[in-house]
Amino acid sequence: MEEKRKEAGEGYCFLQEAVQEQHTKKRPRLVEKMVYAIILAVVFGAVAAVVFWKVQDMLGERDARIYRENLLNSASSTPEKQESLTNRSDADKIAAYEEYWKGIAQIGTQCNRSVVAVGQLHTESWYQKNQQEDVVQSGLVFKRKGSALYILTQTSSLIEKKALEVEFCDGTKAFAELVDGDHNTGIAVLRVAVKEVTKSTLKKVEEKDFTQYTSELSPKLSDRILLFGAPNGLMKSVMLGNIVNAELSVQTLDRNLSLYATDIAYTEGGNGFAADVEGRIVGVITEAYQDVTGETNWSFISITDIAAAAQAIVDHKQTAFMGIHGRDAGGHKGVYVTEVQLKSPAYHGGVRVADRIDAIDGSKIRDMADFSLCLSTHEPGDRLEIHLSRESGGAEKNKTVRVTLD
Repeated sequence: MEEKRKEAGEGYCFLQEAVQEQHTKKRPRLVEKMVYAIILAVVFGAVAAVVFWKVQDMLGERDARIYRENLLNSASSTPEKQESLTNRSDADKIAAYEEYWKGIAQIGTQCNRSVVAVGQLHTESWYQKNQQEDVVQSGLVFKRKGSALYILTQTSSLIEKKALEVEFCDGTKAFAELVDGDHNTGIAVLRVAVKEVTKSTLKKVEEKDFTQYTSELSPKLSDRILLFGAPNGLMKSVMLGNIVNAELSVQTLDRNLSLYATDIAYTEGGNGFAADVEGRIVGVITEAYQDVTGETNWSFISITDIAAAAQAIVDHKQTAFMGIHGRDAGGHKGVYVTEVQLKSPAYHGGVRVADRIDAIDGSKIRDMADFSLCLSTHEPGDRLEIHLSRESGGAEKNKTVRVTLD
């Protein structure tokens, strides 16, 4: 019996050892597999990183090549020239940039030849002169007519002074007088007698007659723009930026002013004008409508909206006044009247809020631009026949009224 138990116990031990031996053999195999998996992951990651780096490098070289080709504007279909373009160094790109900025600097210099510093003329003795620093603002020589130079500037307390003088680009000064101002657009025009300006100065001054090409100008979003005059408060300064909003406008009396916002930082006390990269005047910078354009960057009024008023002042023509605020009705369907000034010609003639003006004296009025242009061709005292549409009882009715302009 004892021997049988012994044999059974030995058998049981054998089974235990067999089970334990099989368990210990599986663990090394599992660890081995994990090690292999880690090694494969590391190898795969390294290969993927190398491939990604190579692809990015190839794409970067391709983008740089395309950029240089566009920048230098020398693309060619021949394989030889394509190869030479691909092998161009960064020095070519830098040279192109330097050439571009050199051209911008030349435009800025050219614009400043039209700029004058407008200040108060002092006739008192030096010891009588107030020690306070004089206020100075920029002006733009835009026309020579007969024996006078005409200078565009902005309405201000300075301009209302009777004695004014301007300083030209070469430092010489001359007496200036206010011809008139247009508070609706915020501009004023000064006159300087040619006889008070030396011939050498006249040769250096360049006239920027924006009344000659306004119909061609239509700045667009992201267009490069130069502000000059005194945009940062320093006379003859030039600042370069971009148009960031070309869809702004503000309603003023009998017209809408188109506004362009830029990314050029606003400086209190700054003033001046806007030009495109070809040196053409495109606007007058303003801070008057910061509720529309924002308070952090400069904006400017389209020169198209200013040209007619400036020319009327030069020609000694009074601007005709009707007395409405309006906006485009949309779809070239006329002008929607948003406000009628009390006791104005429009009010006395029978124009009312919510009327839609679609024709004047038989000529179709498509929008506010047409309306303002039409008024600019008339003088105070002219009688206009205005065709308009008015809603009455849920239906739109046509009506004709007659307005005598002031």
